[in-house]
Amino acid sequence: MKKTLLTTTAIAGLLISGAAVAQTTVSGNLNLAYKGASTSNSKDKSFRGFGKESQINISNKGKLSNGMDYVAGFSIEHDGQELTTAATTSGGAMFNENVYIDFISGNTTFTIGADHIQNPDYEITNLTGVVDLDDAISGVNFSTPAFSANAGSPYSAFGVGVTQNVGIGRLSAYYAPSGAAIAGSDDTGFAATASNYVDGANSTYELGFRGDLGVKGLDAGLWYNNSASNDKNSNSSSLGNYKTTLRYNAGAVTVAASYVSQEALTATVVTEKETKTVGVSFAASKDVSVGIAHGRTSDNSSAAKKAADEKITSISLGYSLGPVGLGVAVSKVDDIGNTSQADGKTALFIAKTSF
Repeated sequence: MKKTLLTTTAIAGLLISGAAVAQTTVSGNLNLAYKGASTSNSKDKSFRGFGKESQINISNKGKLSNGMDYVAGFSIEHDGQELTTAATTSGGAMFNENVYIDFISGNTTFTIGADHIQNPDYEITNLTGVVDLDDAISGVNFSTPAFSANAGSPYSAFGVGVTQNVGIGRLSAYYAPSGAAIAGSDDTGFAATASNYVDGANSTYELGFRGDLGVKGLDAGLWYNNSASNDKNSNSSSLGNYKTTLRYNAGAVTVAASYVSQEALTATVVTEKETKTVGVSFAASKDVSVGIAHGRTSDNSSAAKKAADEKITSISLGYSLGPVGLGVAVSKVDDIGNTSQADGKTALFIAKTSF
């Protein structure tokens, strides 16, 4: 027993010593939520239950032989439904989270990987941190909301990019040869079918900016991405998407707004949708904040000019207990998915922690 203990202690010492030299860090987060939803037109489409998201992050940083800095790492995200074979093999999302090698020279960072470049997939009106508008009402009437948060961004696809700190914010440019959020080849020898590269999506580039523009309390974002249409019979040779976000904090009050314009290809038809959101929150204390957000998504496609606007309203309360955060949100949606009279309500409770 004593020999085993000494051996274990020695191994632990080597791991700690090696980690210190290599500057390796491990972190993670865990979110648990309870959600209930009801629809106005069918009791059979009501539901309730728990959701889960957990993630482990591993990173290593140091100096290169040419004097540049580097950071490399990956994450493993395991959500509640990621228990199937598809999610645990090379195509699964849980092993393609935040995979990267960064080369850093001063204020410039060159990135190779996936899900790591400056990310436009955020909802600026989620001011209490409880839930985004689309997630709040997702599943009502067993439907997917038309609401768009990231407008076809390739950030989660494997590619190459550069980020430049310009003082008033960060500029980024990213190129993904397959713009969809799919895995890379099964190995570095490219032992994979063409579907990994061709059928997933055509190449996409994205330009982005996020920063305070030199104004205290301001958070501004501007994004544009463009991808080639992957259907030769479509009416468009490329699909362009825009996103603009603004948030301003003045003491206990924070206001925010966003605008998203998205083109997407459905069969051989190019759809055009706009999502507009506004939100305001009030910090009642350093630990408690309340907020309200509203979003409207319009379908401007030529074939859907009379489609109903999807309207979402959510009221939330966030409560910080230090290492654990609690939140509750009550939300309402009218015409989810731009479908007339597909209305519903949800209630969500969430507990979050990071380590």
